Amino acid sequence: MEFNNFYAVDFTHKIIYFSYGHMLRITIMARPKKYRKISCNPAVLYFKPRGIPMSVLDEVILEPDELEAIRLGDLLGLSQKESAQKMSVSRATFGRIINSAHLKLADGILNGKALHISGDLAEKLSETLSVVCKSCGKKMKVKRDELSNDCPECSVN
Repeated sequence: MEFNNFYAVDFTHKIIYFSYGHMLRITIMARPKKYRKISCNPAVLYFKPRGIPMSVLDEVILEPDELEAIRLGDLLGLSQKESAQKMSVSRATFGRIINSAHLKLADGILNGKALHISGDLAEKLSETLSVVCKSCGKKMKVKRDELSNDCPECSVN
């Protein structure tokens, strides 16, 4: 069977057909990523094994929606249904997101890789963090780039 050179797009089934002579190539079009509600504000955007320079480490990238899924499902202990509602996604989509996050975390921890929380998230986060001194209990707002271990109230680091 021989086809003339052509391509056709089937938007109903999200498929693109390409033909080059006697070969027919079928490509499935990716859906655009939907907006997901993200409410977390991590203090740091990188974690790495101690004592190993970043230049020799492989990196695992954790996407913002995966971080939010970990926060909601694991840290806060919400059900998948509740977490999915908070992120404005279906329960099945939340399940896929959290499974992907768990795989990435396991890969980073067990294989000694650096964990990078996606740069997209850094742009979305506010520049200030809310911190509490463990010694005196003072609550303060600190700029992300001025974060230190010293408390201005009690001078304990």
